[in-house]
Amino acid sequence: MPSKGAVVACLMSASALADVPTWVDARATLQAQAFQQALLPGGPGVVAPMPLALPFTTTGFLRFGGMDLPGAPDTVSGEVAAWGRVGPRDGLLGDGDVTTAWAQYRSGPWRVKLGRQVTWPGSARYVRFDGVSGGATFGHFDLDAYAGFVALPRWTLPRGAWVLGSIGEALEDPRLREAQNRAGQFLVGARAGVRYGQTIRGSLAFHEQHDDIGVAYRVVSADVGSQPVDWMGLGARAAFDVNSLGFSEARVWADVTGWRFATASVDYSYQSPSLLLPQTSILAAFGGASWHELGAELTVQLPWRLTLTGRGAGQVYDGDRPGGRGLARAKWIPDVDERWLVQAEVARVMMGTQGYTQGRLGARYRATSTITGALDSSLYVYDAPIHGVSSSLTGIASCEWAITPWLRTMLSTTLMSTPYAAFEVQGLGRLVVELEPNSTGGRP
Repeated sequence: MPSKGAVVACLMSASALADVPTWVDARATLQAQAFQQALLPGGPGVVAPMPLALPFTTTGFLRFGGMDLPGAPDTVSGEVAAWGRVGPRDGLLGDGDVTTAWAQYRSGPWRVKLGRQVTWPGSARYVRFDGVSGGATFGHFDLDAYAGFVALPRWTLPRGAWVLGSIGEALEDPRLREAQNRAGQFLVGARAGVRYGQTIRGSLAFHEQHDDIGVAYRVVSADVGSQPVDWMGLGARAAFDVNSLGFSEARVWADVTGWRFATASVDYSYQSPSLLLPQTSILAAFGGASWHELGAELTVQLPWRLTLTGRGAGQVYDGDRPGGRGLARAKWIPDVDERWLVQAEVARVMMGTQGYTQGRLGARYRATSTITGALDSSLYVYDAPIHGVSSSLTGIASCEWAITPWLRTMLSTTLMSTPYAAFEVQGLGRLVVELEPNSTGGRP
């Protein structure tokens, strides 16, 4: 059953003139969408429901900098960003969050930031917290530290697990709901780094995070990178979980970029998914088996503006279960003025007794200097059926029109058939207004 969808988005950006010390970048978006989906029926004779979803999403962003304090010019900057949504399934439900809300003071080599902020400390993949961070730069050395409370307010509400298309009511596990309560978490961390141009760089980091149960993370990590010659880059990274006395992840790689018509890379990686999750949560028990992977990739630029990429990787999971991944991609730009771009790829993933094959075909066409259209389709074929379904199919079509340098619009349609929805159609429309299209958030 086709769906009706419309999205209206408005983006406003304002930046001060270059000769004014203080700069401001402000943006706001509003998006409305309508779509329908037919979930897979639970059993013979059961009618598949086709609920109408009408979510409304709004986002706001404000960044400023170059503000003066008495006797300290150009020392204060800050950022505020938030989003909200009403009606993920109907007009009664909603969600939202304050993404960032911080102010930073910088003087000479010193810096300090207070408020809700996002950081990637090196020993944790992603941290958003309410607190304070600070650091200093002395020549080739960087020192940083942070402390505060984990800022995921919407995650403090009990949330369960849902299996779509099953017989009966949705599955809710009370133990899982209780384990997902993250109220009262706090964290501390630090990082020390050194760099000498492109020749070598390295860092050592520590991250510790608690909740009301105990220690969720206590991780030490180190990374190093080097470019000993112009045509080769080397790097390595490892994270060690102190509580479990085991590595949560590790990676070593080498990139060769000096060839005229080709680039190549070789890499080894290890990952223990359960150690990447909070150790106080029941979710850590379902993180999956750890694995080792050794892979290589080669990209070749051929005549006729044709680029071929191939990647292969072998994997070994705990219990000596074999696995592997392979990818072959072709990208073709048939005309000199690059109006057309055609891309095709085939991928194969094997994980022990499970796996899938993927085929993808896409094209982009720039009809004029202001109108661009694109098509993209993907087919997944599973080795073992999921909910009795052996394949997924996705198709996306879009068209964008740059009406003026500061105004553009986009329309798109997505069709899907997956193990979780027998049929789904979404329509999107977007209107973007940029008062200063090249604004990048002010001065660095």
